[in-house]
Amino acid sequence: MNELKPVNQGAGPEAAALAVALRDLFQGLGVSTRRYAARRAYDSSTVSRYLSGSRVPPWEFVLNLLHDVAEERGTVPTEETIGMLRDLHNAALNSSKSPAHKVRLLERKLAEADQEARRAAARERWLEDALQDREHRVRDLQMRFHELQASATAPTSSEPPGDAAAGERADEQARLREEVRELREELARVRERHQRAEERCEQLERQLAEAEGGSAEAGEDALLPEVAHRATEATRVPGEVGPAGTAEAEVHNRFMAAPGSAPVNSVYQIGHVHGSVTVNADDWQVDEEMVAAVSVRVHDGEDHLGNGLLLDSRTVITALRVHSDPDDDLGTELYVVAAERTVRATPVETLAAPMLGRHLRRRLAPLVVLRLAEPVPVPEQPLTFDWLPRPGRQLLVSAFAVDGPYSCVLDVRGRSGDWLRVAGEVVYGLIGAPAFSRTGGLAGLVLARAEDGQSGLLLPVAALRALTSVRLEDPAAQLDDDPAGSRPGSAGPTPA
Repeated sequence: MNELKPVNQGAGPEAAALAVALRDLFQGLGVSTRRYAARRAYDSSTVSRYLSGSRVPPWEFVLNLLHDVAEERGTVPTEETIGMLRDLHNAALNSSKSPAHKVRLLERKLAEADQEARRAAARERWLEDALQDREHRVRDLQMRFHELQASATAPTSSEPPGDAAAGERADEQARLREEVRELREELARVRERHQRAEERCEQLERQLAEAEGGSAEAGEDALLPEVAHRATEATRVPGEVGPAGTAEAEVHNRFMAAPGSAPVNSVYQIGHVHGSVTVNADDWQVDEEMVAAVSVRVHDGEDHLGNGLLLDSRTVITALRVHSDPDDDLGTELYVVAAERTVRATPVETLAAPMLGRHLRRRLAPLVVLRLAEPVPVPEQPLTFDWLPRPGRQLLVSAFAVDGPYSCVLDVRGRSGDWLRVAGEVVYGLIGAPAFSRTGGLAGLVLARAEDGQSGLLLPVAALRALTSVRLEDPAAQLDDDPAGSRPGSAGPTPA
């Protein structure tokens, strides 16, 4: 087992305290960081940074590690241990200057406030039912007592009412009245607690919206890219210019959950099984395995950044804002996950996204060409293109969301400038995902999503021809009489 790297001397006291606690836990596993990373589908360098205090891990990583150690020891994590780690994690996030950590902390607080509100609401409903039951029983006893009194005073009554029975009913009625009083008092307290929890949720939602950059502007600006959902930090890539000689593109980072976290159920699925999709329509000619093989995941060793198109064994086209933290001496690191392999990637070209309205361009992530440090397997089937995806078409996506593999079908609704408007559940983390038509041709890349996640923008494949470091086959050389409107082409060799 390899030894852990020492705690980063540049880490703050709060981050160092969390790292020490995590290291103590990790030692109980008796495995190396590389082996644990493979077990949990993390990047080994990311695990090393978490345990050295160089980076504050997401809460999911802390919980996963705690449960893994407990399972190794044959125990169950105690509430005290979970609370201690939560306090250390909150302190580390609070002390960090990173906007991403602020967003994480606010999300955690919002989740806790929402849980408190739901508990209070459930308790409120239970108390209302209990109060109603006690009040019904009080009224029933009153009716029975009045009936007993009436029968005792009737002229035909031959026997006086039993004093013992009347006393028992009176005692039970008094007890029930006391219960009603106590239930009403507790109900008032719970309703007040519920109201405070709801107000806390609203306050945290406002703070989270501010941290995420606020809501979208009206009209065209409602179609915001995924990168604008979370906190971003600005930087620049020197020497990069747009297609018309524009200034070098501003670049941001989209912060998300760490790769390898437990996936949740996909929302918009067709035969979704373990990240693959089976399209049952008879007229679909697309090879789903090929679609999944050329749809790769991009991350920075910690955060999921999006998806990309595997153009050849060493080249990926994606859309992201490269992040560079001046306080992080490790610098920007990009990785591509393809064919179950994680490979280091280096940006070699950026290209600003086409305009759509006056304000949207500055929010859209630019196209980025990544060169892989080593080749990865590519499908034998050549990549073809659908140069003219028309309204009414359906497109298949089989890529990655924040929580893991995700597949969906998008409907092409129409064009807006150089963009295609699509409808379908465009979830968080899907940005950069390739979309393929029914004929198997690449139609474009998902580059933006609406606030409600029910629509988005697709950059047509023709826009990729503006990239200078890669070459796509000239569409004029392709078939013009394709009845489906798809003009298949192939990707040319990537220039050295």
